[in-house]
Amino acid sequence: MSDATTDDLKEVGPWGQAVAISFRFLLFGAVAIAIGWLVSNIRQVPADSQAVIVRFGTVARVQRPGLLLAWPKPIEQVVLIPGGARQMQLSIDRFVDSANGDDRYVSILGYVPSDQARLNSGFLLTGDSSVVHLVAQIYYQITDPVAYVIAQDHVAPALQRLFIASTVDAVAGRDLDTILVARPEIASRNEEAVHRERLRADLVNAVNQRLQALAAQDASLGVTVSRVDLVPSIPGGAKDAFDSVLVVTQEAEQGIANARTNAEQSMQEANQMKDRITTDATARAEEAVSNATVATASIAALGQNDTGMSRAMQMSRLYYDRIGPIVKKAGHVEIVAKDGITRLLLPGATP
Repeated sequence: MSDATTDDLKEVGPWGQAVAISFRFLLFGAVAIAIGWLVSNIRQVPADSQAVIVRFGTVARVQRPGLLLAWPKPIEQVVLIPGGARQMQLSIDRFVDSANGDDRYVSILGYVPSDQARLNSGFLLTGDSSVVHLVAQIYYQITDPVAYVIAQDHVAPALQRLFIASTVDAVAGRDLDTILVARPEIASRNEEAVHRERLRADLVNAVNQRLQALAAQDASLGVTVSRVDLVPSIPGGAKDAFDSVLVVTQEAEQGIANARTNAEQSMQEANQMKDRITTDATARAEEAVSNATVATASIAALGQNDTGMSRAMQMSRLYYDRIGPIVKKAGHVEIVAKDGITRLLLPGATP
């Protein structure tokens, strides 16, 4: 302190000195508070966030990640929101509440409809008059920070309503087998498999179209849905019915397969028997024809008469050819002459 100041403090006495020192501390404190107030909105915006600066209730600018320089409150207010590349998750409360908040109960056991209508709000009617329960989560990104800040308190409820409306339309235009695998016997069909894969993409497109319609009416939410996760299931009673149908179908298919196997076996046995009978008949016919040909060969030779001999000569030759073996078999031969005619008697072989 200067000598003049020291002299002044001595002149005012102890109380005056205490008041002067207190005033100086208060002045320093006020200056420090003022400096702190001036730099209160100077901050670092994280890499996965962005800041919207509102000046007297009007959006002034949008600050990307980095150092933010803004006037203190209430001149400017800084609202930190997620960055554009960051995905935010939203569970559809209407579907979860109907299962008492337990997603595993729905996906594993199947939710049984309740007598209270509100608890059945998670069930939707399909195009083939079936009922399906959905557990859904949507992921969205901020595309318009200004619109998002303006409608921030209404984004979640609006997205839920838009998603439910889109889901009702999408499910009503599909049958149960194109939403989930209800009947395993047709689960491998390409058409149903393609529809099941496209359901989530169709829901994303439908919700985004409704968001664009809101933006066209100057009511944009500033978000875009990027992904939808679904866990479809059927009521417990319907699941039991589908299981029963599956068991009966499998039994019927097994019976048909067994019948086809037995029919094929019977057909093979019949064909084998037919071939055997045909072969035996052909062999017997060929043997009979061969025997007949041999037995009638001499007679046929008489008819052909290719040797140039007369018929009488041929008959005589045939007689001698045949009589020789017969006489050899006879026990003895007796020749009897009667009335000038010689007769040959062959009494047969001697025992």
